[in-house]
Amino acid sequence: MRAAPPVRLCCRGGRAWQAVQSLLPALAAGACVAWIGGWLDLDPAAAALLAALAALLALGLAWRANAPRAVALAWDGERWSVDAEVGELEVMIDLGSWLLLRLRLRAAVPARWVAVAAGDAGAAMHALRCAVHARAPTPRP
Repeated sequence: MRAAPPVRLCCRGGRAWQAVQSLLPALAAGACVAWIGGWLDLDPAAAALLAALAALLALGLAWRANAPRAVALAWDGERWSVDAEVGELEVMIDLGSWLLLRLRLRAAVPARWVAVAAGDAGAAMHALRCAVHARAPTPRP
């Protein structure tokens, strides 16, 4: 079986990925404040208002913190790399036009997560999907 051809692209993940990364902390903040309001026996309307304000504040902060950053993803025919860091790539979510990938690096370094939207990849999306789903090449002696 032939190895997948080399692929190199710059990806940001798109606005949907930024929205997911921002909504999760916002929902968590709102739920925590609502729980605290219930624990303090606040009026339900006041607790809901405080929860909504906490969620909006967390949403704004998370949106700014999760601004899309360009990441260089590359497959050279033998190894995957993200911003020149080499590791083993795993497909975590494949929605066809959007991929969530995890690159496992050395043991002491945390894994890198990369979101790839079809708009970022453009014409390279098909080659990328072929490469991420291809069997790893056998190592040369």
